[in-house]
Amino acid sequence: MKKDLYKNKIFLFSFIISALSLAIFDLQTIPFGGLTYSTCKWDCLWYRDIILHGYRPQTYLVPYQMGKAAWPFFPLFPGIAASVRYLTGLSAEASALLVNQALFFLMVTVSALYYRRFISQSKCYLFIILLCLAPFSLWYKIQYTECIYGILTIFILYLTRERKYMPLFVCAFLVTLTRPTGILLVGTCSGYLMLNALKTRDLNGFLNGAFPVMIASLGLSLYMLYLYYLTGDALAFSHMQSNWGRYFRFPGAWIIDSITHRHRINGVISAFIDMFFLYYGFRKRMYLETSVLLVTFLVALSSGVDSLHRYIMGNPLFVMIFCHIFDNKSNNFRNYTVLCLFFLNMAISAMWFNNSHYFF
Repeated sequence: MKKDLYKNKIFLFSFIISALSLAIFDLQTIPFGGLTYSTCKWDCLWYRDIILHGYRPQTYLVPYQMGKAAWPFFPLFPGIAASVRYLTGLSAEASALLVNQALFFLMVTVSALYYRRFISQSKCYLFIILLCLAPFSLWYKIQYTECIYGILTIFILYLTRERKYMPLFVCAFLVTLTRPTGILLVGTCSGYLMLNALKTRDLNGFLNGAFPVMIASLGLSLYMLYLYYLTGDALAFSHMQSNWGRYFRFPGAWIIDSITHRHRINGVISAFIDMFFLYYGFRKRMYLETSVLLVTFLVALSSGVDSLHRYIMGNPLFVMIFCHIFDNKSNNFRNYTVLCLFFLNMAISAMWFNNSHYFF
């Protein structure tokens, strides 16, 4: 009874803070042309094209998009948004925004419940505030995949820790239809299960641990088969990344290149911040959560320093690690830090609405 009451408090607090966060964010868009217009930028334009027209077999032959196509953007998020558009009659941008802002409460709630169960019971409410109001909560509220990917990430980690294999298989399948990094997430969790099974010499557990990555591979393979049917190239999503200048190099090479040529310094700064918090996560014994972020970080950095802040800082697991900086700190330190992060959130959101490339 007491446990259920505490869960209800988390649900209520998550709803209030996430609703407040969305209200502040949505009101901020008014001077920049309104909600759907000011939030839909860069990748959102590709998602809009998929929602309206599906995947095209040819690349574009128009200025600024010459030789490019939407193949690197995986189908789960635009598929859900297209269904909402069909049912509601909303525009593509509004449908995608509705999906994310409706799921934002769920993402905050499941993240908070996971945080309380496996990380810390004492800072659960602080975690909710940081997740909703921290600088890069922006990504959960716009027409990007961060919200759905965040929900599936938390579900997968929870189901991995609880050894609930059937729903884990479903989530593993879905996450690889969301982003290419989904296979890395599932692979890390499978490795965690298999290593634990080896320690206890549990053959059943070892085999069950191997199944999630096999199911995830099936989801990725289905998209690759579709691309092969559509374009004749099963790896079109990967090859198209080269047109954006994202190709494989040793991770450190991109940092050296950015420093040498003095470009994308914001990405370099983000990389060093990420590395510090990855080290901090391992130091705080958050091995599974930090391992997921580490694998994602290394693969993302191997194709460039762009968007590192999005892949790492825009993940609820990062906020869980970040919360540890408040261990043994005074209330004044906590309050001033949260206030600074809130104003930084406002500034970064305004920069997004104003088409700034400094953070993005």
